[in-house]
Amino acid sequence: MYAAVMLRFGIHDGLAYIHTHWASVVVTWAVFIISFYIAGLYESTRLQRIGSTLTAAVVAVCLGMVVSLAVFYVTSTERLLGRGVFGGYAIFVFVAVLSVRLLYLMVSNRGFMQQRCLIIGSNGEARQVIELVEQHPHAGIRILGLISCGHDKDKIGKFIDDYPILGGLDTVEKFVALYDIERLIIAASAEAELGLLRRLRAFRYRGLALVDFVSLYEELAQEIPIDHINDEWLLLASMNNSRIHIRRLKRLTDIAVSAIGLLVTWPIMLITAALIRLTSKGPALFRQERLGRDSVPFTLLKFRTMRVDAESQTGPVWAVDDDPRITWLGKWLRKFRIDELPQLINVLRGEMSLVGPRPEREIFIHKLSEKIPFYAERLLVPPGVTGWAQVMAPYAASIEDSRRKLQFDLYYIKHMSFFLDILIFAKTLKTITFGRERAKPPLPVKTKLPRYVEAKTETLFFNPSASAKAAKLAEEVDERRRTQRLA
Repeated sequence: MYAAVMLRFGIHDGLAYIHTHWASVVVTWAVFIISFYIAGLYESTRLQRIGSTLTAAVVAVCLGMVVSLAVFYVTSTERLLGRGVFGGYAIFVFVAVLSVRLLYLMVSNRGFMQQRCLIIGSNGEARQVIELVEQHPHAGIRILGLISCGHDKDKIGKFIDDYPILGGLDTVEKFVALYDIERLIIAASAEAELGLLRRLRAFRYRGLALVDFVSLYEELAQEIPIDHINDEWLLLASMNNSRIHIRRLKRLTDIAVSAIGLLVTWPIMLITAALIRLTSKGPALFRQERLGRDSVPFTLLKFRTMRVDAESQTGPVWAVDDDPRITWLGKWLRKFRIDELPQLINVLRGEMSLVGPRPEREIFIHKLSEKIPFYAERLLVPPGVTGWAQVMAPYAASIEDSRRKLQFDLYYIKHMSFFLDILIFAKTLKTITFGRERAKPPLPVKTKLPRYVEAKTETLFFNPSASAKAAKLAEEVDERRRTQRLA
């Protein structure tokens, strides 16, 4: 904005112009920040390809211009930004946003912002670590190799996928120094992990990060892998929450926001109820018993989006894509989450919270608890109108979908805080404003069979002059891998 004003009026007159039009400047700045968020410019996954970055920048600037002009037109203020200043600002924003993100893309692809890591382990969990890192290239994690934890010396010098098994545990310190390692990823069985932590703890005091598979999965995927946790992990996770937020702030926020929400949205709810009654037979509101915190039953309120006899022949079943039981109006209500507005009454009553795991029916909870470990953990916190699982995953239409949503719910339960609730609100408002189709599940990385290649990795130690050559060779291999990924 300052650049556009100074270019148009000069320094002296430009400062006076900004002082006179400060309200319009602040509004425009705020609108463009929101537009960046909506277009996905703050999502690291958008920065991995030039095409997606360019598209997001164009959408963000165009949306920011349209919304800003609409705000100025509605407010009809006399101190509007001039066309020259506004147009110049839009151009400067586009160039600056695109340049910064392309610079980040170029720097990260060159490896300057990557964290150099070793995987401690060469079993199946090590392969899962490799797949996880490859699924999240934006995380900037560069795997230099693996360290074998066993006594099988034949593994050393061979490859798992594209990564060599460098040596045994007695060689960790040498490879940490050789490759300037910043993080050690422990990929071993639970029985071996405790002993490894005792042995590797000294590296933590040298500034290296030590993470296990669960912590890495939690960091990159922002969910908890339930096949790799136990009751001890859940107990430690429960100590991570802020007691002030859980016992005081969360309930106060629920009361204030739900009351304001009901006051603001009552015209929308009135119109919606009338449209439901006019377009299909049956009541406007749908009431169904769900289980809340500590398995206490309550009556959930929603706008009806299905036929009245939706389960008369099938019994309790999950909704699926293009479900024939959903009315044409119900599809739109679900897309923009309008059907969930009556749940603000549940929040005001204290039966639900604004943010939390979605409440389920008792029959589904019993069924899923038998199939999915730790599913009942969701019942320890208040259910929510929206939640981390709702903004990160599609609607649950199967046991596998519910399993993945539980992983997101456990992440929220562990990190439950005021700021995470604000982030979930922002993502939910984005969905309400622009709608969201049922998301597709992420495509898994294709599992590769181990490609064992004979290599004399440990000669790096016995022949010091080979160290520089080996490091250069590692850089060349990494550069080829990045080139293939971009292609």
